[in-house]
Amino acid sequence: MMQIAKVIPLMVIGSLALVGCIGAEPEMDEGLGDEITEGDQDDGDVGEAEQELNAYCNDVINWDPAWASLESQVLTLVNQKRAAGATCGGTYYSPKPALTLDERLRCSSRKHSKNMGVNNFFSHTGSNGSQPWDRMTSAGYVWTYAAENIGAGYTTPASAVNGWMASPGHCQNIMSATAKHIGVGYYYAGSSTYKHYWTQNFGKQ
Repeated sequence: MMQIAKVIPLMVIGSLALVGCIGAEPEMDEGLGDEITEGDQDDGDVGEAEQELNAYCNDVINWDPAWASLESQVLTLVNQKRAAGATCGGTYYSPKPALTLDERLRCSSRKHSKNMGVNNFFSHTGSNGSQPWDRMTSAGYVWTYAAENIGAGYTTPASAVNGWMASPGHCQNIMSATAKHIGVGYYYAGSSTYKHYWTQNFGKQ
């Protein structure tokens, strides 16, 4: 948005969640994206985050250290929010256990943030038509629950997380009791509309 004599970066967020293989229509708020979740098939044990990533992730393994630091800050902030409990759209969510970083979800998150930045778009649907759970599966994450939050234009981890927490659907994804793992992807594309692109992928195996 623009104001007289002052340029304010455009900032938008989106959240998507599907549960039990039934897709929910994207929930759109003014200036926000949608949320997505999918899952609940069984209670399989969690794989180790350090398990070898497949070729799908090759282009996002070597990442700008500054971007990786921003991603780590988002993870810390998310777990702080979960530990404190939160009210999402009038519903109180009690404190939840910390989410664990999963390298495969970080891969799918980075891939999507990069795709949005390079191709200058903002959507849960990738430039190749992929949905969040498609990208998680391609990264090797076998999920029983999957959800995604996206954001663009936020210049700091705190502003991105605060933006998500202020929106019911995004806040619910962050406070989900079902989610066990998280991946965060940040990408900077200086010539794009929003410049700063953020993706959070949540999952359970």
